[in-house]
Amino acid sequence: GKGGSQAGSSSGWYPVTLGLTNCPVGTSSVTATFTGVADDTGYYQNQGDALNLQLELQDTNGNNLNNGSSTTVHVDESKQSASLSLQVRALSVNGNAKQGSIQAMINVTYTYS
Repeated sequence: GKGGSQAGSSSGWYPVTLGLTNCPVGTSSVTATFTGVADDTGYYQNQGDALNLQLELQDTNGNNLNNGSSTTVHVDESKQSASLSLQVRALSVNGNAKQGSIQAMINVTYTYS
């Protein structure tokens, strides 16, 4: 990424996998809906003390999963399990980022179908 003082600069992507086990019998897919506190950029607000930073969450296809977004994955019916591969990074939409801690609380709600 570019230097942290520039608008649009970002960290590298950090992979996150959410594994679901014991999915209800007969379900073929699960939809995960993401909710969290967004700031005026639309990305998740950093709750740590690093200033002018947002958190960007995506699926591995590069689709943004901002507040209220959802993604659907296949359930392996023989194992009753599903795996959701995501990636997250710190992003400074407007630039002028200041060093500090980075943290965000993102809630995930699962709906089986």
